[in-house]
Order: sequence, then structure tokens, then C-alpha cells
Amino acid sequence: MPNEKQKLRAVVAGWKWGANHLRAFAESDVCEVNGVWSRTQNDNAQRVADLFHVPLYTDYDKMLSEVRPDVASIATPERAHEALTLAALESGAHVYCEKVLSHTRESAQKMVDAANESGRLLNVGYNYRYSPSCVYLAEAIQAGKIGQPLFAHLRAFGFCIHHMTDYVNSLFGKPVRAVSVIDKEPLADKPHPSSPDLVFPTFMYCALTMKTYMIQYESGATLMAGATDYSSSLNPGATLLIEGTEGRLMLDDLSGKVTLLGNDRESVVYSPSQIRDSIGLRENCVLAVKDFARAVYADESAPIPGEAGVDMIALEEAVYKSATSGAWEVI
Repeated sequence: MPNEKQKLRAVVAGWKWGANHLRAFAESDVCEVNGVWSRTQNDNAQRVADLFHVPLYTDYDKMLSEVRPDVASIATPERAHEALTLAALESGAHVYCEKVLSHTRESAQKMVDAANESGRLLNVGYNYRYSPSCVYLAEAIQAGKIGQPLFAHLRAFGFCIHHMTDYVNSLFGKPVRAVSVIDKEPLADKPHPSSPDLVFPTFMYCALTMKTYMIQYESGATLMAGATDYSSSLNPGATLLIEGTEGRLMLDDLSGKVTLLGNDRESVVYSPSQIRDSIGLRENCVLAVKDFARAVYADESAPIPGEAGVDMIALEEAVYKSATSGAWEVI
């Protein structure tokens, strides 16, 4: 672990969404970015590397051996996560891996086990938790503003339902069972706007035509959620209502207005500042990666440990299985 004067050496696998990781490391007070890996040599990847003044590698092992990074982030499609993560851990790096942690639960568990055996951190990138609106809502619940949470209603665009379900998990605790209705067939004369490739062997990341489910938590709270890929991405990415014993909270978009209603009918409205707050999915990612780097530097635990990624896959598997069985499935 570096001392206080020595910055962490960071590398990134993947130059598309990974550009946000590069920015986070470059802006962090505790990091310096030293390389980016691309599967192929191409002009777009080179432009990203040039923007951050780092070498572009097409040999991942060479990057790890030459840079000897303290931290590595993985921003590639899911099926590549395991191999890239295991190699980075073996090289001695702590790893930030984008969601979904991997394309199977077994693969994701291998990543978690390898991190534990190596004594390195594995963090999964559920960056919606870093939206200023979501942070405000979470702090209101922790402060007891709505009493005990009873249930939540979630409506989301496409793949946002997966991320927002993770967010509800962070508020409600351990999910124990799920029941669902899923329709993967495209509407007549209207192809899916999302890719069926996002349906993995035992779960689906996207919503396709319709993905609806109910989740019950160990606490007794319940989530009712629904999404479709036919939603317009120009509309709110997600809306969320959480009802408690002493009030309710309503989120009108991922980085939108939050309304707190008490049982006394008085309301408080929070809106993120266009000037003071980081707003947007890219900004959330930058905040999440910076927080991971800070945790590594401070020798703290992972802000969102890899186990949370395995748990989300287990939840998605129960949701997927229930759509066939028509019954509640244990998570």
C-alpha cells in the first residue's frame, strides 16, 4: 500500500465507457492514470489514450507487467470481466469492475473468491448509488424521515431496472424471494430496441418487451418493479416511490427531484443543483470510481464489494426462473 505521498498507479481496460474511469483516476487526488487497454488498435481508442496522455495497449498482460498498477478498472462487456479481473488481481492490483459483475453467477463468484484470496479489493460499479438525488433519498431514510420502509414502486427504462433494484437493495437490505412476469417476444412489426444479447444463460439484464417483478426482503419490505425497452430514453430513466410508516419519498428521475411527504401532509422538495452537483450517468460513474480509489488509498473496505454483484445476479436468476415457474423463487 503506498504511503500518503505516493499516488496509486491506475490502468483501465476498455476505452468507451472506460473513458469515464480514466477521467475519474486523472481527477482523483490519490491517483495517476498510466495506461488504457483496447482489444484492438483503432483511431477512437487512440484518441481517448491521447486525451489522457497515456499509452494505448492491446496486450493486457504487457500493460499489467509494465505499469504494475495498484488499481485496475474493467469497463468491457460482461463476458470478458472474469479473465481481466483475475489477471489484474494476480498482478497485485485492486479492481473496480463494471456491472453486471459477470455473465454467470459462477464466474462472478470466482472473481470474488480470487479477490478474497489475494487480499485485494473487488468493487462492483453500481454507480446509480452516487446520484445526488439517490444519496439524498438514502440519507432521508437513514435519518428516519419516513419511519420504517414498507414498500417501493419502481418504474424504469430498459436496463435501468437492474441498477435501480440494486439501489433499493442498498436501502431495504437482503432480498429473500421474488416472483415475476417477463415477456421477451417483440411486439408485432416492431423489433426490440435493445439487444437480445443482453439475455445471459440464467438471467436477463435488459427488459426487452416487459420485465416486471416483486421482491420481498428479509425486513418484510417489498419492491414492485417494472420496465420495458420500448420506453423512450428521453423520458425519466427511473421513477421511484418508497412508502414508510411515517411518510413517503418520491424520486422523479435518476438525478431529479425528490419529494418527502410526512404523515402530517407537510412536504420537502429536494432538487440537485445544476451548478454544485455532479448530474448524469457519466458523472455518477466518475464519483463511484473516485470513491473506490479513495477507499484503496485509505486502506478501507470496498464501497460496493464484489459480493453485491454476485447477490444481484442471484436475484436476477430468481426473477428469470419465476417467469417460467409462475411461483415465488428463493434468492
